[in-house]
Amino acid sequence: FSDSRRQRKQWYQRRVRGNRRWCSVQDNKIYYWLYPEDQVNRNKVPHGEIDLRHCKTDRVAIASRLDCARPNTFVLTVLKPAQPGDRSSIITESNGKTTQTKFLLSADSREERREWM
Repeated sequence: FSDSRRQRKQWYQRRVRGNRRWCSVQDNKIYYWLYPEDQVNRNKVPHGEIDLRHCKTDRVAIASRLDCARPNTFVLTVLKPAQPGDRSSIITESNGKTTQTKFLLSADSREERREWM
């Protein structure tokens, strides 16, 4: 990611719940909050993070319509060592040794999607 991309903060939506989140890319991680003001408040802990060092996506691409019907959605696949409690789901596969998670990220416009990709 370039320096300008590290500073970008955009909305994205997760596939399972379709919840909007405010994102920031810093230190090879995508941090996300529930509301834009949470990201601005330095005392507010991120709701979650995606560690891009574990990203196994060779080339970020637009998600297929079978994975997500929303336009401007792209996929990041993360592979990490399995943790106790990891379970398989619609977006997660765990075999006991590793856990693979597909993150479906939706931008509000084609231009925003291109900036993220």
